[in-house]
Amino acid sequence: MRLNSTLAQGRYHYSCDGREMPVQDSWQLGFDALGRRSLVSQRLVGDRGFGIEVFALLNNGLVSECQVNWRDEVDEVSAHYHLCFPEGQPPRLGDEIEANWSGPNGPQELRLGGENRLLFPLMRVFMGPLLKTLVKHQAGLEVVSPDIVDPSQRGKLLAPRVSHRTARIMAGDQASQRSQDLGPDISGYIYQGDEAERDAHCYVDNRSLLVGYDWPSSTGRLWQVRLRDLEWSPSLTSLLF
Repeated sequence: MRLNSTLAQGRYHYSCDGREMPVQDSWQLGFDALGRRSLVSQRLVGDRGFGIEVFALLNNGLVSECQVNWRDEVDEVSAHYHLCFPEGQPPRLGDEIEANWSGPNGPQELRLGGENRLLFPLMRVFMGPLLKTLVKHQAGLEVVSPDIVDPSQRGKLLAPRVSHRTARIMAGDQASQRSQDLGPDISGYIYQGDEAERDAHCYVDNRSLLVGYDWPSSTGRLWQVRLRDLEWSPSLTSLLF
């Protein structure tokens, strides 16, 4: 998954209780071979190149299409997700979501109703657009994402997983202090994700870029993610397009 040209790029740095973790999480925004503005992100763990890579198109503030590749010591698995919307029109919340993935018994396909459902391809760089949409819906939305909860269950790996998620604007002194620490024009969000990441605090700048992400694990450890090595074209105003 390569881009012909790059408009922006960066990486996310992971730590747990202040200790750096061996996670390589990088992304690039640019144009693909067809001239489409595209976002590529990969998250690799350790030194063997195992992990996940996503190629996605964003349109009208939504992820309209994504190709997901997973590689581990067992095999490589792939999936393709896209919104079903009329040609010539922008995608919208409510469009059906079609998923195709590699199951243990061959190719699998499923179409999910799109009412109150968002397509979210897992990677940190897509958190900004996700939060911007969630905060507009007080009751939350159902999020459809490829399943990587337990990669040992090969029948479920990258199959559609639906979970309910919410976000609200963070208020108070804590929000102000942390936002100032991370830079200008930062908004804080309290995010309720899946079981693994509840009560997360997320920080997004005015370009819809996630710049910080903090969440306590079920074992009481504090995980933190920070955006690093950002390169951004002056002609680009936002991650959303």
